[in-house]
Amino acid sequence: MRDRVRFLALVLLLLVGCGRDGTVTAVPNTATPESPLTLPDGFTAEVVVTGLSRPTQFVWGPDGRLWVAQLFEGEGDEAGQVVAIDLATGELEVLLEGLNKPTGITVLDGALWLATEDQLLRAALDDELKPQTPQIILDDMPNNGRSNGTLTISPDGQLIYETSGRRSGNRASAGSGILWALDPAQPDDPTVLATGLKNAYAHVFDGNDRLWITEIGDGAVTGADFEGQPPEELNLIVSGANYGWPQCFGEQEPALNRNGTAEICAQTELPVTLFPPQTTPTSIVVSPWDDSVLLVALWLRQEVTAVQIQQDGNGRFTGSNIPFITGTANPQHLLPTPDGALLVSDYRTGTIYRIAN
Repeated sequence: MRDRVRFLALVLLLLVGCGRDGTVTAVPNTATPESPLTLPDGFTAEVVVTGLSRPTQFVWGPDGRLWVAQLFEGEGDEAGQVVAIDLATGELEVLLEGLNKPTGITVLDGALWLATEDQLLRAALDDELKPQTPQIILDDMPNNGRSNGTLTISPDGQLIYETSGRRSGNRASAGSGILWALDPAQPDDPTVLATGLKNAYAHVFDGNDRLWITEIGDGAVTGADFEGQPPEELNLIVSGANYGWPQCFGEQEPALNRNGTAEICAQTELPVTLFPPQTTPTSIVVSPWDDSVLLVALWLRQEVTAVQIQQDGNGRFTGSNIPFITGTANPQHLLPTPDGALLVSDYRTGTIYRIAN
């Protein structure tokens, strides 16, 4: 049973106007809006940021502010930004601009790292913790013409990223469909973690240092008794494993139109759970309220889903999916807060919500 949550208290809205010259205004709005979100009993929502322009990933910056990547204008306009928002005051500052599809950001080893359309960038932080001009670390990365998704830091300080790339006939093109770990001290020599992944846009480590990722389907497939868009996936990464793309889909099913066979697919890693086709999982976090639950933003389904993780007698992990948040236009990114709540961004409306229990 899910009740629609209404706002009962005054909230601060950041009405942000960002010009091409980098000027920014943040104006408090004293209106009390009605939340569009539907949540389980006991949960509440409040708007903490509005007026962003196609926000993608956001992280807690080293200065205590929320650092947000946004496309800012059209996807092909190379006008992307990283902005810093003080949630206590509503002040917003543009840190970087003129970026090409910035979908991944994180802070590691004294620098802001960015994943753009086909580059991995590093912007050193100065003494005031401001990012300087980004330097290219990796260039001409395989991509799908849009982006390579988010960035994640491993427990041992490695940078986790993915190169989606494309197919060459029935095979992955060189460097495509790969999940990587990069040592910031040796950035020119990344390590392959896993292969056979397509659009592994989001990743998270749980409290046991297990790495979970989402995967977005790629074009129509033909199976033994199936034809159409493949389901999306949640996977647990096993080092060195092959996850099947492009010859296999779903539960190790051969894609007959890509020369997949039962023998090939039997050697691939099973997904933990499947999401319906074209739901587009763009973010994943461990629930702040239950560490056996993963929360996944399903962009096109307009929903944040809770995945209850179980382990069977053979040690295999599986998941049961239950809708958690509905009512967003395009839920893009999820981020736990230090006080045990959850931030949820909406790409289409440029809004960030705080969910609490």
